Amino acid sequence: MSAVRLPAVLVWIVILWVLLWGNLSIANVVSGLVVAVVVLLFARTGMERSERRHPEHRARLSPIAALHFLSFFLFKLVEANLVLAWEIVTPRNRINTGIVEVPLRTESNFATMLVADVITLTPGSLVIEAEGSPPVLYVHVLHLHDLERVRRDLLRIEELSVRAFGSPAARSQLAGSTP
Repeated sequence: MSAVRLPAVLVWIVILWVLLWGNLSIANVVSGLVVAVVVLLFARTGMERSERRHPEHRARLSPIAALHFLSFFLFKLVEANLVLAWEIVTPRNRINTGIVEVPLRTESNFATMLVADVITLTPGSLVIEAEGSPPVLYVHVLHLHDLERVRRDLLRIEELSVRAFGSPAARSQLAGSTP
């Protein structure tokens, strides 16, 4: 973590700590500072050790790909909310739930976490389990009418997230796999 971002992260952790306690007091601010320093020391030591051993696994931000990822996510979020709202206001029940097995193409823990978070944040879908290497996600879907379309959409999320935030190793795994 760069020296410029370190104070901002420290302040952010202290703010979260005070918000969690729900009381702005000297004791909460001081204990928040202690917690933040300990967390950052452990996180920094672990990251430095990992990056020294495997620098190709360090995440890289691609701003244009991140904008593309964000716009795709926002579109899917609005689309899922509209579908769910329509399901609620119409008398006809078109819900067809199911669990979809989606093998991811990259072994990146960060990519797996990001894909699982995006899926779970989208109404009508929920990651039940992630296992293996490369990971396999088991996703509960509210409207399962076309299994392959659901898999394609979920793999599209993986592709966009790796292109936006993935490490060079994750990007090469994605490039070397078949969609």
